[in-house]
Amino acid sequence: MHVGVDDKGEIQYLEYNLYDDNGCVVNEPLLAFALTAIKNCYDRNRWHFRAFNVTTDTASNSWCRAPGTVEAIAMTEYIMEQISYELSVDPVQVRLANLNKSETILEEMIQTIIRDSEYERRKQEVKEFNEKNRWKKRGLRFVPMSWSGIVYSYFHVLMTVYYGDGSVVITHGGTEIGQGVHTKAIQVCAYTLKIPMSKIKVKTSNVITAPNSIATGGSFTSELVCLGVIKCCQQLLEKLAPVRARLGNPTWELLVFNAYLQGINLQTNYTVNPNDQPLYRTAGAAVAEVELDVLTGEHSVLRVDIIEDAGLSLNPEIDVGQVEGAFIMGMGYWTTENLRYNQKSGQLLTNRTWNYYVPMAKDIPIDLRIQLRRNSFNTIGVLGSKLTGEPATCLGIVVAFALREAISSSRDDSGYPKNDWFSISGPYTNENMLIAANTRIDEFKLK
Repeated sequence: MHVGVDDKGEIQYLEYNLYDDNGCVVNEPLLAFALTAIKNCYDRNRWHFRAFNVTTDTASNSWCRAPGTVEAIAMTEYIMEQISYELSVDPVQVRLANLNKSETILEEMIQTIIRDSEYERRKQEVKEFNEKNRWKKRGLRFVPMSWSGIVYSYFHVLMTVYYGDGSVVITHGGTEIGQGVHTKAIQVCAYTLKIPMSKIKVKTSNVITAPNSIATGGSFTSELVCLGVIKCCQQLLEKLAPVRARLGNPTWELLVFNAYLQGINLQTNYTVNPNDQPLYRTAGAAVAEVELDVLTGEHSVLRVDIIEDAGLSLNPEIDVGQVEGAFIMGMGYWTTENLRYNQKSGQLLTNRTWNYYVPMAKDIPIDLRIQLRRNSFNTIGVLGSKLTGEPATCLGIVVAFALREAISSSRDDSGYPKNDWFSISGPYTNENMLIAANTRIDEFKLK
């Protein structure tokens, strides 16, 4: 990677190669997901980058949350971070100097998160803390994000109404994996039909009730299923319109019963395909503060502030939960989840919880503050909403950058230049951070 910048940190030219390790598998290239994420939220008119799929003699790398985009956004943010360090320019200012002018929503969100996280005040407090403490260091860092998914799924939605009590049963081709797709489907159905949610159930689907559906992934599943539910509801309402007009203003139960007596089919279906949902980007930003014990490598994430654009959220509680979960997974990727291989065979050695660590109760932020962008509406989304399942995973790198700043403060005390960029290979584990700190032996001597 070669980059030229001006004194504000704005990139004047960039030569950049990205290598994506697929392990030993050649038929699961995740690079396709990375291509739209490399630029992140920045103006790339002066960038020249190439991306390569790489196969290695190691175990294949698993599909996980935001595959490809986590790495691509992180590598771009590493570039911004190194510019910030070597020029001694505030990381927020470096990002703003390179921000794509079309990212007006994100620029507004950046100003919001900087204000609400009390960034400027806390930056001064971190500086004062580090000046007073040798073996405990703090870091405060910022990362923005503009995430673009790929719609590749087909979902069949089947809706059945029972004449006896007007109850509605939905089956769909999506898989509920904790993202709340069933709950959102029920909410959207109740909203469109104007009936209580208690009237609606989502039942287990199969290849008979939901044929030709493709994998749940890409974060679009909930939105696409909800779109399919809306289409089914619209079909049903069109069938019921003449009966409703004849009865005046009937109850839902009476309307359905009379439609049944007239032989109207009370079942509708719709297959959602990629053409039904135009692509859009999801903006977000995060500020993280950490404290590092330079003697042991142990650290605490003191506070994290996140803002994400969920559009007009279909369910804010679900969407906030998705942002929280995605961020913690991303944080684990960069801090605790360390892959180790047999150097001779390539066998993965960290293949169980005994030696592969995910974030636990004491690893997550002590103070985690999530907000969704206010007064937002996605004109091409389902009822104005935006996806939330995966984007915040890409913000997890902010914890690693905050740890890097803490390490840099320790290195400064050891006599290394503050703007001297140093590499950390792999996640920010205790061992890797202690090696990066490179504390001098004579510093441990009692004087």
